[in-house]
Amino acid sequence: MDSSPKFNVVVIGVSCFDGMASSIRVRNLLDTEIFKNSVILNNLIYKVDAHGLDKKRGVQKGITFLVVNASSILSLFSATWQGIGFIRKSKSKSCKNIIYNYQYIDIKNILLLLYARLVGYKIVFDIVEDNKYYTTFVNLKSKLKIATSIKFLKLTPRIGHHVITISHHLLTMMTKVCSDKISVSLIPITVNLDRFPIESMKTPTTFKIFYGGSFGLKDGIEYLIKAFGKLSEKNKNVELVMTGRASEEDFQTLKGYLGESDASEIINHLGFLDDDLYYETLNTCHIFCMTRTNSKFANAGFPFKLGEFLATGKAVIATKVGDIPNYLKHGKNALLITPESVSELEKALQYLLNNPEKITAIGKEGRLVAEKNFDTYSWSSRLKDIFESI
Repeated sequence: MDSSPKFNVVVIGVSCFDGMASSIRVRNLLDTEIFKNSVILNNLIYKVDAHGLDKKRGVQKGITFLVVNASSILSLFSATWQGIGFIRKSKSKSCKNIIYNYQYIDIKNILLLLYARLVGYKIVFDIVEDNKYYTTFVNLKSKLKIATSIKFLKLTPRIGHHVITISHHLLTMMTKVCSDKISVSLIPITVNLDRFPIESMKTPTTFKIFYGGSFGLKDGIEYLIKAFGKLSEKNKNVELVMTGRASEEDFQTLKGYLGESDASEIINHLGFLDDDLYYETLNTCHIFCMTRTNSKFANAGFPFKLGEFLATGKAVIATKVGDIPNYLKHGKNALLITPESVSELEKALQYLLNNPEKITAIGKEGRLVAEKNFDTYSWSSRLKDIFESI
C-alpha cells in the first residue's frame, strides 16, 4: 500500500499553534489519525496571530510555518510578497495542493489566493462568522479587512473550489453566494473526545463553574459575572474559573466587570493556558457556562468551546442562540436559558447546586450529543472526502 502523502495543505488566516478556538478547529480537522501520513501541513501566519511562536519561520509539531507582518498598508505589500513565496515553495509535485483559508477573501489574502489558484492549488474556505454583523473594530485596519471581506464575498465561487461552514445560518448564506457554482458543506464544531476521560464525580466541597474562550461582547461575560455574584451571596461553596485570551480592549472591559463584582475574590481568572493545562483544568470543573448574547453576530456562528464542555460529561448551561437549540434539549442534555438573562443563569446554577446528581445526569446526555454530532474523527473524515472530491 502506498503510504506517501496525498495532500499538501497550506493553512492561511489562522495559526495552528495559538490554542484558541480557531486554531483548535483547524487542528481537530487536519491533524488527526484520519490524515496521518497522508497530509503535509504548512501554515502562513500573520504576526497578529503568532502567539506562542518565538521565531519567524521553522517547523513546529510537524508543521512548516512562516510568520508575516501585515500590520499596515505598507507592510501588507511585503507580507503578500513573502506569502506568495511561501505558497510557491510549499507547492508539491507529487500531492494534491490545497489552500485551507480560514474565513473570507479580504484585502490581506486576495492576491495570495489568486496566485495559489493560478499555480494549481485547490482552495477551500472555512467560514465561521457572518462579517456583515461584525461591529467591534480595534482599528482602521480591522475595519478595512471586514469591509473588503463583504465586498469580495461574491468572488468566493470564482476563486474557491469548496466552502465549509460552521453553522446552518452560514450554510444557507454561502449556498446562496455560491449559487451551485461550487459546493458548500456544513462542518459544525468539533471535539477530540480523547481529551475527556469519563470519570465518576464525587460531590465536591467547592463547585467549580467554568468559562473558557474569548471575552468579546458576543460572549456575555458581563451577565455571567453578575449571575455568579448573586449566586455567591447565597452559596459559599462556589468558584468561577475563567480562561482564555482577550484583546487589550476586551481585557480592560473584563477587568472592569471583575472590579465591580463583590465576588471578585472567588473569581479565578487564569488567563491563557497551554493545551495540556487547559484540558487538565477543564476536566476538574463541574458546571460549564456558554453565555453568548442574542446579537446577530452571535446567532450566526456556533460557539466552538461548547463541544468541549459537553465532552466533559458534566452539566452545561447554554444560551438559546444560533444552532445550539438544534442539538440540545433543556433539562435533558443541557440547561438552556434566555440570552442576557442574569436571573435565568443564576437560577440554572442554583438548580445544579441544589441537585448535584443532575450535574452528571445531564452531563452524561450532553456527552452523548458530543459523541454523536461533534466527534472530530468523523468530521475529519468528511473533510478528507472533500479534499478528494475537489
